[in-house]
Amino acid sequence: MEMPRVLHIDYPGAIIRLLENTFHNKGLIWESTESGIQGFHLALLQNYNLILLSLHEPSIDGLRILKGLKRAGVHTPIVILLPSRELEFRREELARYPNVLTCLAKPVDIKHLEKVMEFLRQPPTLPTKDKMALLEILSRVEKAVLDET
Repeated sequence: MEMPRVLHIDYPGAIIRLLENTFHNKGLIWESTESGIQGFHLALLQNYNLILLSLHEPSIDGLRILKGLKRAGVHTPIVILLPSRELEFRREELARYPNVLTCLAKPVDIKHLEKVMEFLRQPPTLPTKDKMALLEILSRVEKAVLDET
C-alpha cells in the first residue's frame, strides 16, 4: 500500500512546522504550503489522501478554495482548521461541502489530529464521492475526538 499523502494549507509557518515535525516519519507524505493560492494549485494538480485547510488564509479565503475544488471536481477529503470561537456557527455552512470530513479547532490538539491520521492509514473501502461514506467517516472521526476529551 502506498503511503498516504497529506496537503496542509495553513499559516503561520509555526503551525506548519509543528505539524510537519509531529507527523514526520509516521508513515505519511506530508506536504505543506503557507500560501492558500499555492495550496489550491497543488490540490488541483496532485493526488492527496487528505487536505488540511485553514479557513483564514491571507492570500485566498478558505471557502473560496473549497468552492474552487468542488467546481473542479476534486473529491479529496478535507479537514478544516479554524478558530475555536467559530467552530459551532460555521459547521452548518461547511456541511454543504461533502468532502469536508470534520472541523478541528485552533489551536489544534495533536491528539485529535492523530485520530484523523489513523483513519488515513486504514481508509474505508467506500468510494470518496459517496456522501454517505463521508458522513460515516465524519461520525467516526468526531466520535474518536470526543472519546479523547
